[in-house]
Formats: sequence, structure tokens, C-alpha cells
Amino acid sequence: MDLFNHRFNHSYLKRRKMKKKIISIIIATLMFMGFGFTANAQEAKSITPVILDVDMATDVDDATAVRICTELSVEGIIDLKGVAFSVNPNNGNEVRAMEGALDYMGLYNVPIGQASTGHYDYSPYYGDMWQFKTTNHIVYTNAVNMYKDILRNSPTKVRIVTTGFLLNIQSLMQDPEGYSLVQQKVESIYIAGGEYQGMCWNLSYQPDVTAATMYVTKNSPVPLYFAMDVLGANQCGGSLTKMDKNDSDYLSKCFHTFGLVDGQNYGNCDGTAVYCCAMQDYNYGNLYKATPCTTYIAPNGCLTQKETDQPTNMYMLETTQVNDKYELYNSRLYTRTMNAIINADYLRKHPNK
Repeated sequence: MDLFNHRFNHSYLKRRKMKKKIISIIIATLMFMGFGFTANAQEAKSITPVILDVDMATDVDDATAVRICTELSVEGIIDLKGVAFSVNPNNGNEVRAMEGALDYMGLYNVPIGQASTGHYDYSPYYGDMWQFKTTNHIVYTNAVNMYKDILRNSPTKVRIVTTGFLLNIQSLMQDPEGYSLVQQKVESIYIAGGEYQGMCWNLSYQPDVTAATMYVTKNSPVPLYFAMDVLGANQCGGSLTKMDKNDSDYLSKCFHTFGLVDGQNYGNCDGTAVYCCAMQDYNYGNLYKATPCTTYIAPNGCLTQKETDQPTNMYMLETTQVNDKYELYNSRLYTRTMNAIINADYLRKHPNK
């Protein structure tokens, strides 16, 4: 009996030391990633709940945003409460794909909302993602209902991150209960896209997309933060394709389907919106500042955003690096930080491995 107790205690202490070592590695990695917080500070604040809204289509940036968002949720930086689609392929394949992406990360209880409108689009990456599907998630046939359920039941304010069209957000705000819930339960909305002057596919160009943007910017009761296209170089692809040559990660599969070769970087803006949302409490890792702005869409679809000194609830997220004033594609600091988010995943095992 004494020998058994000795072995049990030795095994328990060994596991405890190993657990402390793993925690230390994760904390050190997060600090390297630029999150700029201490363990005590993180324990003192609640983790921010987030709803992700994607327009997953022909580009691979939405798959990148999903991968980063789920990674940050697993690491405890944010709490992913639901994923909505603003595009409708009319065959349910988007749901199967998202179930695969969520199951790959062990996020089996995250619900999925289908598009609230009939805006048609599809993605060539659905097949790369749904092969990891192992469970059936709660699925809402209208994303607005998912939004309302999550907001009703959230004890703290939620952040919304949209990587594309504002169609679901418009539908949510046009719903009387939905608008009230946004007013009471949403802290802010992060939007991938925006231009000083130009055509932004996410916010203008198409009539229904333009109408949604105009409605949300005029009627939102909460702050809007634009992670603008000109600031959107998310170069995390190189690290992942170098480390995952066997395509065991769904994002690596998506990158290869997109046409990237091993080790090649790829710049896109959707991951930037997720990153900015997560970094809100940490001064954006000193990479961004929020500049008050106005937004105007001309009849030809040209979107113009200007700095303003007047009170506003709209902000452009601008880089603080002088050399990156309008473009982050050559920012070594930003690239290292984004690579570290992906690299951190390799500190642990996925449930399906």
C-alpha cells in the first residue's frame, strides 16, 4: 500500500509539473505574440464573447479568419459563441464545412447560422473543411435567430466580427427585438473592409451589399470599427504551409486549393478584423489606433471614409507604424505576430489527432 501511494504521488507530482510547464509555455507564447498582458491581468478580466459572420466564397481569406478566430477561442483570448454565413450556396455545404472547421478545433458546441438573405455564393474550400466534420452542430436556418438567442443568453456584452457583407447585421437591426438586443448586448462591431476612396467588395459595389452598408452605418447603436483593406496583410499562410506539409490542417488544404505553394505568404484582410477584435483590450498590440471617421457611398458605389473631429460611432483602424501608414504588407512586426498565432496551435494536440 505504501509503495502504491508513493507511485501515485510521484505520478501526480510529475503530471502537475508537466501541466505547469505547458501553462508557462502558452503564457510565454502569447506574450511573444504581442498580447501584452500578464497572467494575473488575464485572470482578472472576463473573456470577450464573439460572434463571427463570414461571406466565405472564392477567396481564401474567410477560411483564414475562421482558423484564427477558432485558434484564439481555444487559447482563451476570446470566446467564440457562434458563426454566421452571409452567403447562401443553396445546398447546405457551407454548414458541413463550418462543422468540420469547428470540430477540428474541438469546438463542438458552437452553433451555425445560415444566411438571413438569399445572397448566392459558394466556396471551393468547403470540401477541404467538411472532411473534419465529426458532429452535428445546432444550425439556425436564419442567422438572425442565432444572433438573438446568443445575445439574449449572454451575461456580458458581445463583439460581432464580420469578414464581409453586412446583410445579416442589417436584418438583425431591422428586427425590433434584434435592434434592442444589439443596443443592450453588443459592445461593438468589427468590419473587414473599408476604403479612403474606392470600391470595396465587402461594403459596396453590389446593390444589396451597398444598401446593407448604408443601413448599418446610419442606424447602428454601437461603435463600428473598420479593419480596412489597405491595412489588411495577413501573412500567416507561409508558416502554416511550411509546417504542415502533409495537409493535416484544413487551412493548409484551403491554401493549397487556392494555389499557394509551400512557404508562400498570402496577404488578406479578414484575419486582420479577427485579430483587431481580439486585441481591443490590449491596445491592438501597439499596431493600430482607432481614428473617428465618416462614411459615404456615392451612387456609383465608390466608398469614401474620412477622418473627423466630430462625435461619431465609426472608426478606421489605422496602423501606428510610420512605414505602414496605409499598408501592412511589408510590416515585419505584424507578420511575426500573425504567424505566431498560427504557430501557437502546434503547442498542443487536436482532439482528432
